[in-house]
Amino acid sequence: MSRRVLVLAVLTGAALLMTAPVSGAAQAAGISSADASAAHRAAAAFQDVLVGFFAQAPGAQGPVSVRIASDAYPVYELSPDFVAGKPGATPGEFAYFAIPARASDGRTATLWSVRGADGAWQVGNIASGDVEGQYARKLPAGAQLLHEPQVDAWYAVRDGRVTPLSEGHALTVAGYQQTVEARYADKLPGSAYARDGEAGGYDATSQVMPRGDGGPAPSGHDTGWVPLLILVGVLAVSGAGYVLHLRRHAA
Repeated sequence: MSRRVLVLAVLTGAALLMTAPVSGAAQAAGISSADASAAHRAAAAFQDVLVGFFAQAPGAQGPVSVRIASDAYPVYELSPDFVAGKPGATPGEFAYFAIPARASDGRTATLWSVRGADGAWQVGNIASGDVEGQYARKLPAGAQLLHEPQVDAWYAVRDGRVTPLSEGHALTVAGYQQTVEARYADKLPGSAYARDGEAGGYDATSQVMPRGDGGPAPSGHDTGWVPLLILVGVLAVSGAGYVLHLRRHAA
């Protein structure tokens, strides 16, 4: 199902100081509670922007108020190194913190807080719906939320097993590696698939970039692009609003 994505400017606003706990799995991957709090503060500054986001959405019925949840869920994307079978590679690489928000009329959205090239946390996307939160709330204690964007599948990774959060059977990490290697070995850096920029391909220099529509990811996760996206957002918000509709493409 398509999710509407709005790339916006980082606007100044009252930052709501929240302490968002992070799972042990996230801490083991180098994501701390301090990171979660900083990511949440960046999202909290978007309170007014979210009101505009909901107001512009199809089916909007009038003015709404917005509440940003105190949660900041770490989301991991399938690792190219893991697909390639490199020794020591884990299934996922950290991609972004997902911070849910709800409008007074019941509609939901998710802010994606990413670390910029300067190390500061900033909002890269606002996506309609609460997909990440719905899956994160299903996670067993200590599990990591893993997204395989090429097929829009979500997993819990814990204790050497990869368990689908919708349907399917759990696999060992080794078994899952064999599965994704069979799916994507010809789409890794240097492949014709990646050079052609096909949806779901991997960039040679960076991670998979998260997408807001639940579909295949763009080819690179390079937060150095964030300032450019912010500039686009500034121009958009100052006018009628700049809304990007991303369509799902099969890998």
